[in-house]
Amino acid sequence: MNRQRLLLMILVPILIATSLWSYYSFPRQKTVAKLKYSPGSRAVATRERLKAAGPGVKPMDSRVLRLDLLENRPEFAGYQRDIFSPLFVDRETMLERQAAAAAAAAAAEAARRARLAGPPQPVKPLPVPTGVQTELAAFKLHGFLKKDGKKIVFLAKGQEITPVKEGTTFAGRYVATSITDQVIILKVTGTGEEIIIPLIENEPLRVMR
Repeated sequence: MNRQRLLLMILVPILIATSLWSYYSFPRQKTVAKLKYSPGSRAVATRERLKAAGPGVKPMDSRVLRLDLLENRPEFAGYQRDIFSPLFVDRETMLERQAAAAAAAAAAEAARRARLAGPPQPVKPLPVPTGVQTELAAFKLHGFLKKDGKKIVFLAKGQEITPVKEGTTFAGRYVATSITDQVIILKVTGTGEEIIIPLIENEPLRVMR
């Protein structure tokens, strides 16, 4: 009993002290006799305010149209979208369009290099190798990654996975000459024929017609 009474005697003064401290430390609302700027008045740039703003600052008249602010505007170079394109395109169609665009870009680059190299020499038409589609259909795109700015695709044939990058030869006669995000361009050893294949993950390689 004496112990409880002693504890009560200690807690009561603490409670009183905290109550007094919270009362006197509570912020009070202050008032002034007269406002510097009455409600609805317009602030005027005084000489002291202009001096504090820095050299070269002049008071602005709100009645003057500032046409000089329209000059030297930064142009927005953000995302642009074709508003006439369809809203929804299936994945295969989109990949085929991307592959066609990549093939057109590769053809334009080849034409530019040919113009720089001089007039083209007559070339005999090369025979199309037989069984190309059958051989390539045995491979599936298992995945890809980028390393040191170069893309590597992984082609799976059964349980065997072959990493392919630019310059890699696989299946004995197919050399990867170019790899983009949409297509892989192969060159057939012995015939020199170029084959464009869309990159569709987990799908057999299919020669683009």
